[in-house]
Amino acid sequence: MFWGVGLAFSVQVAAVLYTLALRMVEDDALQRFERIARSAQSALVTRLDGFGNLVRGTSALFGAADGPVTRKQFHRYVEALDIARNYPALEAVWFAAAFDNSARDVFVNAVRADRSLDPAGYPGFAITPPGRRAHHEVFVFIEPMAPFADKFGLDIGADPAVAGARDNGQFNASGVPVMVAKPQLHPQLGLRMWLPVYRNGAAQAGVGARRAAYLGSVGVGVGVPALVQGVIKQLAVPGLELALYAGGSGNSADRPLPELDAAPRTVFQAVLPIDFNGSLWKARFSLRGVDLYNRFDRVFPLVALAIGLIGSMLLYALFVTLYWSRHTAVEQRVLLDTVLDSVDAHVYMKDRERRFTYINARTAEAMGREPRDVIGKLDRDVLPPTTADAYWEQDRQVFEHGAHQATQFEFVQHDGEVRQFWTVKVPVLRDGQVSAVIGLSTDVTELHKLKAQADAANLAKSNFLSNMSHEIRTPMNSIIGMSHLALKSATSPKQRDYLEKIHHSSQHLRGIIDDILDFSKIEAGKLDLELLDFSLDRLMQNVAHQLGDTASARGLALEFDIDANLSPQLRGDPLRLEQVLLNFTANAIKFSDNGVVRIRARGLQQSDSGTLVRFEVADSGIGMTQAEVADLFASFHQADPSTTRKYGGTGLGLIISKQLAELMGGGVGVDSTPGAGSTFWFTARLGKGVSFMRAESEPEPVPQPVLDQIAGACILLAEDNVFSQQVCRELLEQAGATVVVANNGREAIALMLRRRFDCVLMDLQMPVMDGFETTRMIRSDPRLRDAVVIALTANAGRDDQARALACGMDEFVTKPISPNLLLKVIAGALGKQASGLSATDGVVSAVAAMLDMAALAQSFGANPDKMRKYAFRFLDSARDGLADVADALARDDFARAADNGQRMTVSARAVGAMDFARLCQELAQIRTIGGCAASTNAAHFFDLLARMTALREQLATHMAVELGEPATAVPGDMVVEAVTLPPGA
Repeated sequence: MFWGVGLAFSVQVAAVLYTLALRMVEDDALQRFERIARSAQSALVTRLDGFGNLVRGTSALFGAADGPVTRKQFHRYVEALDIARNYPALEAVWFAAAFDNSARDVFVNAVRADRSLDPAGYPGFAITPPGRRAHHEVFVFIEPMAPFADKFGLDIGADPAVAGARDNGQFNASGVPVMVAKPQLHPQLGLRMWLPVYRNGAAQAGVGARRAAYLGSVGVGVGVPALVQGVIKQLAVPGLELALYAGGSGNSADRPLPELDAAPRTVFQAVLPIDFNGSLWKARFSLRGVDLYNRFDRVFPLVALAIGLIGSMLLYALFVTLYWSRHTAVEQRVLLDTVLDSVDAHVYMKDRERRFTYINARTAEAMGREPRDVIGKLDRDVLPPTTADAYWEQDRQVFEHGAHQATQFEFVQHDGEVRQFWTVKVPVLRDGQVSAVIGLSTDVTELHKLKAQADAANLAKSNFLSNMSHEIRTPMNSIIGMSHLALKSATSPKQRDYLEKIHHSSQHLRGIIDDILDFSKIEAGKLDLELLDFSLDRLMQNVAHQLGDTASARGLALEFDIDANLSPQLRGDPLRLEQVLLNFTANAIKFSDNGVVRIRARGLQQSDSGTLVRFEVADSGIGMTQAEVADLFASFHQADPSTTRKYGGTGLGLIISKQLAELMGGGVGVDSTPGAGSTFWFTARLGKGVSFMRAESEPEPVPQPVLDQIAGACILLAEDNVFSQQVCRELLEQAGATVVVANNGREAIALMLRRRFDCVLMDLQMPVMDGFETTRMIRSDPRLRDAVVIALTANAGRDDQARALACGMDEFVTKPISPNLLLKVIAGALGKQASGLSATDGVVSAVAAMLDMAALAQSFGANPDKMRKYAFRFLDSARDGLADVADALARDDFARAADNGQRMTVSARAVGAMDFARLCQELAQIRTIGGCAASTNAAHFFDLLARMTALREQLATHMAVELGEPATAVPGDMVVEAVTLPPGA
């Protein structure tokens, strides 16, 4: 249907264009025809004027002669005109002599006797028509004579026109054509023009005078066909036809001059006036269209027709295409709007001017408006300005960086309801530039509520685990503490062996408790590993001590095989390694009835940074199929449910072992054959040991500087458990401290208000007032706020640790307590209190922060000689640097003091003296304070120098314990202020 309409439209357009083109062609042809007709008119008039001038010239010939003009003179005159060339349409030139009847005979005799041209004369000359009249006017001279011999002697005096011309003396012409019978008897039409001739010098003032002086008339005869053909030939227009009319309107009643061919079917005609010596003639010009049109005129209408047809079809096709494109676009836009309005999300688009270019219905509904009321407006016009500016800050990041952005934000709807949205913002690129931002916001309010509920459930779980930890760790603390105290007084080797096994088993049980509490952390990937030096031999001994009796009871033997190429001292997390080995070994013992359980350690890859070690536990037990092995390392999974009834176990150990191995940079696996036994293995990436450990058989003594720091200190123990009170009291009293016990937080504050304590050991969960509230009250009281408070608790969760430090505690130590660690932490806290230093973050002790052996080992490739050499060189350099700082402060040269601080910062970090490095960095900040302000704070900087000096002495003591005596200086070595790091450090 559409194309039929298009075809009809194209035909109409083509017809209109064809008609217009045809009209243009005809108009152009008509203008050309009119120019031709005008040119023909002008040529015709020019020729007629030429004939009139010829008549006037001939009249002048007679008027100027003193006597009569002879025939011979007239003949020569006409001969000189060269009529054939100059006047082709001129047929004859004549002279008619006028005389009275009385002179008739004399005139006739004179003509007959005239032999000037013809020797025989004209003996037959006679006046026609015959008869006598009062006045005669006879053709006497005719040139040429031969064609018009019948006119020789013709009397025209009776012609009124001739008489009228005589009387008025004016030029005259025949008003009607004169038919001339040629010798060929072909009718010929002609025009006659004449002018009266008067005697030379005669008066012509009136009619009488003119008649008295009248000699006759001269004239010419013009052939009308020749005249017309001459004009047409001059114009050189093929097909041009010309008809002359003597007066009238040119209709059929007029006599045409000359006769023309029948007019063609399509002709152009024009009738123009011809002024013929006072007579109005009309000339009708005719020209056929085929003779007037050129090639372009013939082709142009057809071209217009074709262009109109084809062009209009193309135009119509374009229109139809645009229409359907627009229609399709509208449908797609409606469909898109329908889809976007139906999705449970807010969708909008915004340009760089913060103008909304699109929003869906849900977005508009949330604003309390219609979409048409928002699109095209600025965000500040439809949203609260503060909200709009906050959203624009997010949009601006997308415009500037061209990156996707996903955020959660809170939106207050027009009805005041607060909703949570997750918004993804995507840039719209045009010509490589971000021109707009599309935002899609999903309502996550319900999910937000569920997350809040889940967080609350997790918090409840954490609280439950914390409480359970407290209940389990409190008696465990007593076991570890009592066994530690008993070991100090045990003399019997057998009793000492029992106590050591109890001590190690309790340590392992503490690790298992930690695993249970941290299982959720393992799943979330948040379990932290310790980095300690340990001995492989000692690790294997611990496994043998804990599982040797169990293996013997089942008739099994434990064999240990350690690669001789492995370093006896490695760095890693020995508790986690032991935990995995105990799990694998316990399973091997559980599922074996006889034979040997072999525990092997092999080095796989060695580098400067450490070694990848493979641990294997091989047994000759029941074995497993490949299908059972595939799901072995899943949570709470065992190869066969029947094994739970026969052998026990929860199936939790293997998944914990797998994740621990992955945290240590390795993996786990098993090679097993049913009935032939299994080999469980895991790998761990371990570093090189950096501490110089004593023989593992000897208990690690407490460093003497630590004991010196604690000796004489007065410590308040806030603890409600009597066993923990006994363990901590005896441990601290053996170190030389005075211990006062408070059963809850309220008693602790009361005691602190009565006397001063060097340190407070604060349990977190106590009746009446817990440790958190007690610490907050201590920090809020100006009299107590500077007290050192160390958290001593069974709550081992990371949240508990963060909560304890947030409420103002200086350190955090978990139960069961490691005696040496507790003493080191207390000594470090007391040292910081004396020097004014702030407590360190986390579970890292003050001593560890004082000297980070890992950083020292990393700087010098774990080379003991280099570590000793450069550590003690640093002490010498720091001593000289502090002396230079003291001199600079005394001279108010704060820039030099800052430079020394900056240099010592680099050196301190290189050897692991982190606390000293922080003080050096604080000293380096003098530069940013400025001269006047620095002078004002000079007392603070001298105090800082005093703390740095005291800390250096503590570092010297600690380095002597950790590294041994200072290395002997190499001759020629020069002590420098900054320790030079090796390449790659």
